[in-house]
Amino acid sequence: MIGQQIMKTMGFKHYLMGVSVLALSACSSVFGVPAQSNPNIAAARSQADAQDSSSMMSIADKLVEEENHSAAIPIYRHLATGLGDRTEPRMKLARSLVAMGNHREAAEILSRIVEQREYPGEAWYHLGKSWLALGRFDEALAAFGEASNRMADDTKPRAGRGIALAALGRGEDALSAFDGLGDAQSRSNKALVLASLGNTDEAITIFEDIITSGGAGPRDRQNLALAYLMAGREDEAYRMARLDLDMVSVEETFTFYRTLMSLPASDRMQALVTGSVEPEWTREEAANLELTDSDTRKAAAERLLAEPEPEPEPEPEPEPEEEPYELTEIPPLVEPEGWALQIGAYRTIENLMRGWTILYRANEDILEGIPPRRSEVDFGSRDNGPSGFYYRLNAGPLKTLAEARAICRELKERGTECWIRPPEPKEGKLPDQ
Repeated sequence: MIGQQIMKTMGFKHYLMGVSVLALSACSSVFGVPAQSNPNIAAARSQADAQDSSSMMSIADKLVEEENHSAAIPIYRHLATGLGDRTEPRMKLARSLVAMGNHREAAEILSRIVEQREYPGEAWYHLGKSWLALGRFDEALAAFGEASNRMADDTKPRAGRGIALAALGRGEDALSAFDGLGDAQSRSNKALVLASLGNTDEAITIFEDIITSGGAGPRDRQNLALAYLMAGREDEAYRMARLDLDMVSVEETFTFYRTLMSLPASDRMQALVTGSVEPEWTREEAANLELTDSDTRKAAAERLLAEPEPEPEPEPEPEPEEEPYELTEIPPLVEPEGWALQIGAYRTIENLMRGWTILYRANEDILEGIPPRRSEVDFGSRDNGPSGFYYRLNAGPLKTLAEARAICRELKERGTECWIRPPEPKEGKLPDQ
């Protein structure tokens, strides 16, 4: 969603624009890749020969409902290259590409859609989101304007205009864009703009009201922690951040927050939108992890804001803390037999090891005894989609498909995407079952 706080230093999924990791699994194909090099695409195309386009569209739509965009993309891509009116599958393909963080290809598809015909504002809205993520703020502002004209009853395009204006350094115009928007998401976006401009007291008031009204999620709690920190209220910032993060992740997150604070006010929203504060972590390499919400965390946040500040007490002697888990050895290549859970893709082996460390700390009860593995893929030089060399992070091997499905389901319930895949032909084969 627009206005959600990026947490680049932790490798968390980009909240600000709903930018997730570019999942370079076997399911996420691009134009120009032969079907036979990807068994998932080959299967999808084989199935397309036996079913009509309507049935295929229903299958892809169901996958999207389950948030399995990587599996839906090859089906939408097949339908988008068929005969007849291909606008609907192209639109849905672009939406799934946005969800997977592939904003460059999504912007190319959406630009062709809006140029060719009058289309509902949704196409303009998603085009605006992609232009924002790509740092093309003038184009984003124009796209959100077109979306607003076509989606008069929807607050999202107006909120998008506010974010784009803030990224262009037009703070007063940005705040005016939120006038009359009373839904929680728009108010949260406005509060984030206020915080980026240095109006922390007003931002804090809005965030606290959203939380005490019960409409807040992890995004709002972490953005409130940012506002507290910018206002010099570090104790409150730490308490709020700890509702969703472990202590190591809090320190890493606050390092990112302090980096934002060192920027001029006019540059902060650009950094939030593009995630360009830490150049060693690209948008494509952000790990496949996101904060999930719970009623317990919501209630704890409400209690923090309702309870008076306790009197300071003498600090007890700190007890020695167990060192947090850290992956220190490069994972070996995935074994030639068994199912693997693919978690994400990275440009460097260091970032792959960091991604596994974060994943394991949050899911030790699920992943205990399951070793990390890596596989490697080189897409070569291409204009669209992923290109170059990537390390894939895998968990396994797992000897049965049932076990792989059970573990993947538990990870997804906690907010971490994963994909079940057999070994590719050059890697090995499945065990006899």
